[in-house]
Amino acid sequence: MPTIELTENLRSTIRTLRKSKKKRGDELSKELGKGASYISQVENGKIKEMDFSLLNKIFRKITDLSDDEYIKFIDDLIDDNALHMSKDELKHEQWIHQFDYEIRKFPISDSLIEFISSTLNELNYTPQQFVDIINQNRALDSISDSDLLPENKLETNITPTAKGYYVQTTIRFHLPSTFLDNILTKKVRTISYIYMQGILFNLFLSEGFSILESQDKSKALLKSNGFLTIKERNKLICQNIKEKTEKNESFTLYDVQPTDYDRQYVSIKDEINSGFDALRDQNMIYTIERLEVFLKNMHEDLGLTVAIMSAPFNKIPQEKRKQFFSEYAALLKSYITKSPQE
Repeated sequence: MPTIELTENLRSTIRTLRKSKKKRGDELSKELGKGASYISQVENGKIKEMDFSLLNKIFRKITDLSDDEYIKFIDDLIDDNALHMSKDELKHEQWIHQFDYEIRKFPISDSLIEFISSTLNELNYTPQQFVDIINQNRALDSISDSDLLPENKLETNITPTAKGYYVQTTIRFHLPSTFLDNILTKKVRTISYIYMQGILFNLFLSEGFSILESQDKSKALLKSNGFLTIKERNKLICQNIKEKTEKNESFTLYDVQPTDYDRQYVSIKDEINSGFDALRDQNMIYTIERLEVFLKNMHEDLGLTVAIMSAPFNKIPQEKRKQFFSEYAALLKSYITKSPQE
């Protein structure tokens, strides 16, 4: 199983997150099927490494989020950590790269779907037939006992180089027969980096390119379709900042984002912030009180908070909104359990 070194940064991340969620270490340990002091030993450095599956389980237990919400949490966790690290610091954080390649999800563009579909037609393979080819794991032919590797479990190894470091990935695919069909019919709209890399690599390999050529071509195609690893994202952001600075241009976080999706996210978030700023200008005390409640709700249940926030209130006719809010307040009150002292 993939083993992850528990760096000081990772231990601090676990501790900070656990405390923010008011999760006791002994309770979390028991939920993991471990002794009561396990998480304490993790956080104080007595335990030096663990399987990635267990690390992922720790974050899932602490956050208690749905699958989609958890993926968004991992995106933010990776970006927040990496944004404050130098390239030299990042190469020591294997866990960030493991989450980045295996857990983070990317939107599957129409151009990628078209490329996969057209290439399969040229090769005269059905999607089901090509899944069988992927599952042959031809990239592992040079590795002895590769059949002993766990199925669909990524292993990352970070190798220092003269210019920084290189992330080497190893995985033995065992994909379901419907895997490609679900992508081509858009039943699946997002995918991890390592799985899309596996598809593209095998397509190029089947076209007659060498392993190295197939790796380079799949990496380039991934990058052109917005599949950027955290290393690539940071490099592009740093380049963008350097260019803006050298030209003495003012810039915002939006201006230096590496992809359209990133820029869209920053733009939407900025617009939300401007709305709160406008409310603050009208009534500072009221805004602070509302935002404090909002934060409590967010920390308690991020998914439910976002679901309520994103409900289509804008479609309620203006003349019915007062009635709606009155009924909503009554409904909310009926679900809130009062303490004996209230």
